[in-house]
Amino acid sequence: MSRPDSSEGTFTTLLSLAVNVVLAATKMAVGFAASSQALVADGVHSLVDMVTDVAAYVGLRYADLPKDEDHPYGHHRVSTLAALLISSVVLAFCAGLAWHSLNGLVAGDSAAVPGVAAAWVAGVALVVKELFYRYARRQAERLGSRLLMANAMDHRADAVASLLALLAVVVANLLPEWAVLDKVVGLVLAGWLGSEGLKIFLGACSDLTDRAPTETVLRDLSEHILAAPGAKGFHAFRARRLGDRFEVDFHLQVDEAATVAEGHAIAGRIKADILRSHPEVVSVLVHVEPDAPQHRKREGHHGRSA
Repeated sequence: MSRPDSSEGTFTTLLSLAVNVVLAATKMAVGFAASSQALVADGVHSLVDMVTDVAAYVGLRYADLPKDEDHPYGHHRVSTLAALLISSVVLAFCAGLAWHSLNGLVAGDSAAVPGVAAAWVAGVALVVKELFYRYARRQAERLGSRLLMANAMDHRADAVASLLALLAVVVANLLPEWAVLDKVVGLVLAGWLGSEGLKIFLGACSDLTDRAPTETVLRDLSEHILAAPGAKGFHAFRARRLGDRFEVDFHLQVDEAATVAEGHAIAGRIKADILRSHPEVVSVLVHVEPDAPQHRKREGHHGRSA
């Protein structure tokens, strides 16, 4: 995983913002003119996307700021707060959309047949958003950024919203008695987008409460320890997320006869190896102990390096 590059990430986010400005204005203008509630809802979702783009931009710009007196651990969690804001806005939008659509269905409001122009706009938006989702997802995976991935998923959600709006308009024009499908689509969109927003929200909450990374991540990070010459064992290995990065600490056991300088040198080599192999790790804290029985833990790992 490569170290997230804030300049590339911010470029992707600003490009996303520009696309969403154009799409939101077009969808809402045509949606109102063509009497398509589904397209108007899709346009409102693009407005929400603009807010999330701004949140993502702020998160990317501030997450990599250097440490200072007020933030001795850095500003990496700004990106987590931004992801939390993104998901909260999406959830709020979905709640409003669900209420509006359900209220219309229960009240039995007469539904006008949407104009064909709405179908063209929804179709173009679908293609643009799906292409941008694939581009943003590749960037997120290459840069190892969960914030960019959250924003990419929002593009996929918008693509699905445009697809549903397109279907609603086409069906309503072919079968006017099914014009009510426009409101049904609004309700479906609310449920689907809400589930996606909830996943992002819960992920951000997990990071803020220092939930441990997956076993795969922990194993990948700890495999460098016993491979280092002079390392006899380790225990209390743990890691936590700081936005898109990780902070690692563990207890290292070295030969009882090793001097303080030798133990420090072994720990330094392991730390350097982890930082070199895992650019997503921002800090490694190593507590050095003698390889004595009282320091060996049942939950620890022990080897016999030369």
